[in-house]
Amino acid sequence: MAELSLLLLLLAATALAVAWPLLDRDARAAAPPAPDDERSVRHRLALEALRDLEADRRAGSLDEASYAAQRAEAEAHAAATLPGAPEPTPDGVPAPAAWRGRRMATLLGAALAGLVLVGFALPAPLGIAERTVTDRGLADAIAAEEARQAEIGRLLEQLSSDTVDTRAWSALADAYLAGSTAEDRRRAAVVLQTLIGLEPEDASAYRRLITVYIEAGSWRDARAALDAYEAFAADDEPDLPFFRGLIALRGDGDEAEAVRHFDRFLELAPHDPRAAMVLSLREQAAGTEPAR
Repeated sequence: MAELSLLLLLLAATALAVAWPLLDRDARAAAPPAPDDERSVRHRLALEALRDLEADRRAGSLDEASYAAQRAEAEAHAAATLPGAPEPTPDGVPAPAAWRGRRMATLLGAALAGLVLVGFALPAPLGIAERTVTDRGLADAIAAEEARQAEIGRLLEQLSSDTVDTRAWSALADAYLAGSTAEDRRRAAVVLQTLIGLEPEDASAYRRLITVYIEAGSWRDARAALDAYEAFAADDEPDLPFFRGLIALRGDGDEAEAVRHFDRFLELAPHDPRAAMVLSLREQAAGTEPAR
């Protein structure tokens, strides 16, 4: 759009440059000369000289040769001083005014046409190219999603030839969990169940599966997976009271039970990265959450 506007502007300027000398010439031709114009005065004097020359010839004071030479000079002077006639150049030859206007218009038109060609030949400004990407965060998210889908495709192809590769199953679960849709969560749960079938005591698989169920609000499935996890986990495993407290608070609405499990977690793992979150949940369950 900007290039089209520039082109139209230059074309309009070219048309004005071509038409202006013609319009100016017509205006000068149509305008009557001023009575006191110096050129008109000189023309009247030239005409008076012609009349005086004729009077001298009739009086017999000039021979034919002198009369012819002086008359030719007087007529040339009268023609040169005629209003609207071209001004004589230093060598005595009148310069054509119309040609001067056309020459100026031609030079201007050529210069403008050259600017147009140069403008279209140059590469687009960097600022215009950069505006094609309006949101760098969006572009990065699209690239990350493409990479995630490519990784999922690679892992599925790998598992098609080796269905008991537990590392590939675990990586595939992580690739699905990196997604943001409910379908990604559902597929991650299926993959984690398959992984647990291959590795029944994979604590990491259980933690991820229980988290998926809690995020989806599937409290019965979360409780069943937690029971299976507790069957082989150590008694002092902090994950057990952590998940029990979440299920009690969010799923059952039992604040007292949630407080008991959260206290157990803080006792087992006071320096766990989740401790601050658990403390806030405990205060919420106990009704002692500080006002904001």
